[in-house]
Amino acid sequence: MAYTWCDDSDAIWEWAGGLTPGAPLYLDTEFMRERTYFPRLALVQVHDGEAIRLIDTTRVEAPALLAALSERPLVMHACSEDLEALAAFTDRYPERVEDTQVAAALVGQDMQVGYQRLVEHLAGVTLPKGATRTDWLKRPLTREQLDYAEDDVKYLPEVTEKLRSELQQLGRLDWWYEECARLCEDARRRAETTGAWRNVKGVGYLQGQELAVLIQLAEWRERTARDRDMPKTFLIRDAALLDLSREAPRSAAGLHKLGLHPRVIRQDADGILACIGEGLDGPPPLPLPTALDPEQRKQVKVLREQVADIALSLNLKPDVLMRRRWLESLVRDPGHLPEPLTGWRRELVAEPLLARV
Repeated sequence: MAYTWCDDSDAIWEWAGGLTPGAPLYLDTEFMRERTYFPRLALVQVHDGEAIRLIDTTRVEAPALLAALSERPLVMHACSEDLEALAAFTDRYPERVEDTQVAAALVGQDMQVGYQRLVEHLAGVTLPKGATRTDWLKRPLTREQLDYAEDDVKYLPEVTEKLRSELQQLGRLDWWYEECARLCEDARRRAETTGAWRNVKGVGYLQGQELAVLIQLAEWRERTARDRDMPKTFLIRDAALLDLSREAPRSAAGLHKLGLHPRVIRQDADGILACIGEGLDGPPPLPLPTALDPEQRKQVKVLREQVADIALSLNLKPDVLMRRRWLESLVRDPGHLPEPLTGWRRELVAEPLLARV
């Protein structure tokens, strides 16, 4: 199948105007993010069911692309990072996504099954690994890059329809739609600066005012990295955030003693010290969950065996039904179900487990 190279906004508007309302588009993206906070979208590969377009987002304007993608399902594989890249370019997250990696997991494949493996399994085609680690912003793109980009959507309609048919036969289409809606909501939530502290490696070791300081510092780092469009670890690494939270220096000299980079101190000492002050002076946050006690660990082990039995009966991988953190949360607080257990998993796995807690 030959593709069309699109680097003109007017051509995209014209194509978008001829699309069948509500019909799905099959997508993949290529982007770069080595030295920036926001992914820089370089290419969008689109299969509209009849033809493939490779859209050069270094030339095409965002409103044109948005006109094509709005108000229709976007079918992608393992799309979390693609959603972020599209949102960085169009300033909007897609309204509806159908993820084939999620669909594959719901028919019994591994949760992290790759696109190449899925194409080989369902379409009988072996794809070359190709140009995954190349500069997608550089123009012109090489023949290897273009072939790789085309392959990423060439077989997506066929793979999707086979997965959709299997899900329908199993009565799991609604599971798929629920999981994909959750995936979109998670992507929007990650875009918020509040809660950034939860992703700091080692946060579980802090409590009280130390945790309060970390919360302030992590949100300041997230906002600052966004404003400067730089990776947040270029600003301050996680280990340094933990040191600052534990030691809570109140002066630039204290920042020097902790080994903070002189450039960071020159540029950001006031902001860092203000965060430390706010964390120390404010009320402590609610304590984080402590480690499970021996009886709870024993209970988790027993319940994991029950999850494995349920998964086997459904021909699913156990992690599709229940992640470890959900199970531990269930054991800690049986009266409060983690959100992913409130939908299709409630009757299948949550209620049987609750009967034994």
